[in-house]
Amino acid sequence: MTAVPELRFVSVLVRDGDGWGVRRHDPAAPLLTAFDYAATRGDGAFEAMHVFDGAANKPGRHLERMARSLHNLQIVGPPYAAWRALVDDLVAQWPAGVEGVLKLIISRGQEGGPSDQDPTVYGTLAPIDRLLIEQRRTGIDVVTLTIGYDADVREQSPWLLGSTKYLSYAVNMAAKREAARRGADDVLFTSADGQALEGPSATILWQVGNELRTTSSHTGILRGTTQEEIFAKAGAHGLAPIVTAATVEDVAAADGVWMTSSTRGVAAVRTLDGRPVRQAPQTTALLQRLSGLPLP
Repeated sequence: MTAVPELRFVSVLVRDGDGWGVRRHDPAAPLLTAFDYAATRGDGAFEAMHVFDGAANKPGRHLERMARSLHNLQIVGPPYAAWRALVDDLVAQWPAGVEGVLKLIISRGQEGGPSDQDPTVYGTLAPIDRLLIEQRRTGIDVVTLTIGYDADVREQSPWLLGSTKYLSYAVNMAAKREAARRGADDVLFTSADGQALEGPSATILWQVGNELRTTSSHTGILRGTTQEEIFAKAGAHGLAPIVTAATVEDVAAADGVWMTSSTRGVAAVRTLDGRPVRQAPQTTALLQRLSGLPLP
């Protein structure tokens, strides 16, 4: 598989009478206005899914999560069929043998306009960062960083937009930069009361005996589509899926630990805060197969 950096595709959903239509857009041409809420407020939602050999990975799960995000944001978006048409149009332009990341983006619209009823909606498709593909093979080093409040705060405070994949990723990107500054590849966020939560763009999984565990969405974490896909299949392979609370020490003591995401797939955690993590290569291989992404 060879990444082709110049590959870039953009398609837009536009109002077409009472429905929505797909229009292809020059990726080198401007798309947003200076007053779009995506640029001025980060007020909107997005999804990112893997594309390979003519197919998007689990688009249904991504569109279900998009619907939950839009409900939480109180944005009226296109219907499911229009989103699927946008996904299909982008995938149809993608060459075989190249791993791509397809992003669906929606903002509230224009500041000063009828924003809730006239959102900006588009999709992009580009090659996946080669580093993410390499991490699928080699594993990753992870550090813990606090989010600064207790695990139940976001569920009790809906305005904090827990479980919502919103556009504003400034904090997530800052956490990634801090991880790099510390010589690590990724972050495991922790709550002020000591619970392990999620990564900036990944879900944590860990194995205890024949149990495959992850953290609960009741903490306000984003429900991981790759984690859900794996959990739906794990039982048939002798792993009991468990959703539970855990501390960092619980995770560090596990028989294996992984970070899962839609673009990187499944990456085994090698170290957590500099401490070696027990490896489970057979489980790693199984989880990577269950994720539906190309094997490393």
